[in-house]
Parts: sequence; C-alpha cells; structure tokens
Amino acid sequence: MTLLPVTAGVDGSAEGSAAAHWAAEEAVRRGLRLRLVHGWGLASPLEPVVDRASDEQRRAQRLLREAQDTLLERHPRLNVSLEALADGPRTALLDVSHDSELLVLGSRGLSPLAGFLLGSVSGHIVGNTACPVVVVRSSGGTANGDLGGDTGGDAGGDAGGDAEVVVGLKHLDQPDEALLEFAFTAAAGRRVPLRVVHAGEEHDTAVGAAVARWRAAHPQVVVVETAVAGSASPVLLAAAADAALVVVGRGRSRVGPVVHGLLHHAHSPVAVVPHT
Repeated sequence: MTLLPVTAGVDGSAEGSAAAHWAAEEAVRRGLRLRLVHGWGLASPLEPVVDRASDEQRRAQRLLREAQDTLLERHPRLNVSLEALADGPRTALLDVSHDSELLVLGSRGLSPLAGFLLGSVSGHIVGNTACPVVVVRSSGGTANGDLGGDTGGDAGGDAGGDAEVVVGLKHLDQPDEALLEFAFTAAAGRRVPLRVVHAGEEHDTAVGAAVARWRAAHPQVVVVETAVAGSASPVLLAAAADAALVVVGRGRSRVGPVVHGLLHHAHSPVAVVPHT
C-alpha cells in the first residue's frame, strides 16, 4: 500500500512557515513524506500571462526550495517533495488533498479582523478537503519564505510534552469512525492522553462506551472521557485550552459553528476531519 504524504501549503508568510514546521514534525512522527505545495496561479486573467507566469513560477520554486532547506536543517532525514502548481492556492490545495494523509494550513492568529475563516480561500479549503486538514496558528515571525526561529510552541506547535489531544464527539450512538481513528492515532504518535469530550447530559460512562472499540484497538493510549452539559463550542474551547491538538469533525462542504469557533479562538492546532 502506498503511503500518502503530509502536505503543507506554503506561501512565504509566517503562517505558511508555521504550517510547514508543524507538518514536518508530523511527517517525522508518522514516518511519512512531507510535501510542500505552493499554488501560484495568476490573480487576474487580464494580466500579461507569459512574463508574469514565468516570474511567479520562479518565485514559487525559490520559496519552496528555501522552505525545504530550512526544514532539512532541523530534520536531515526527512523526505521532502516540492510542488509549484499553476492552479492558484484554492484549486491546488484542494486537488492535493485527494492524495494526502492530511493537509496543513497556517492561521493568522486570534484577531477577529484577521481571523482564518475570513479569508475566502482558506475557509473554502477547510470546508472541502478530501482529507483531514490541520490549521496551525502563527504567533508571528517573518515572511518572504523565512522559516527561521524556533516555531515549536510559539507558532502553532504542540502545547507541551505532556499536553493532551482533545477530540469533540458529537454523536455517541453512532460515533464518527474517521474522527476517532484520527484522534487516537494523533494521541498514540505523541504518547499523550486522549480526552474525549461530549457536550450533553450523558454521563462519562456513555462516552466511554462509545469509544470502547477504539480504546481496545489502541491500548497504549490513555483515554479520559468527559461529558459536560453545555454548548459544544465553549465546552470544547475550555477543554482544549492547553491541548497539543484539538480534533473535530465536519459535514460535507460545510464548516459549522463549532469548527468556526475553534478556528477563530483555539490556541492549539485544530484538526478538522471530514465525516465518512
């Protein structure tokens, strides 16, 4: 079976740098290839195509090589491939999501004026990827392809060596298999506990029963079941305050209010897993 890569979208920004660093760590953790992608499609069909396209392609290739060089300094054995695609970022990233284990994107931070989902390209990608997408928060840094500096915890990295992975489970009677498999795999790879959170009136034992099959399949993962009365968004935000990663599901072509709230306000990376 061919192993799919971890794919990161890079664009020369601090957000793209944070995504590339997080994706590199995840590729190493999973033993997978890292694919760096830049969509350089022209913004307007009225632009002079030949000259502008050549310039954009050269810039894209230079940006990708610089990102690769920086990542290899930290992870010299990492297998990295580069793809400069002429389809524009939205089309390029959605296309590569069909043959990726997961797609990693950068977020601009917590400001409501620069929130991740206010960007039409990014919001469209999160709601339509074929694979899980991880949104990594950047707390700053430099642009123009500079991936310098330690981004482990300050630019969307895991919150800490002992931080939990948190997964929000909406339906206990028919739990989402893809969501739970992703969450258990993430916790196992980090060797940290997995906190399964359900917003509702059920008891913790009901949450435990819903994930029993996955607990048996991943005996190395310490599982903490939590049922909290209240609305899903604030319940998950509170649970994920110090998380290494928070994992949620979404429907087809739709980013619901819970995902929207986490992407705007969670400090940790957010993994959005499409329902099977």
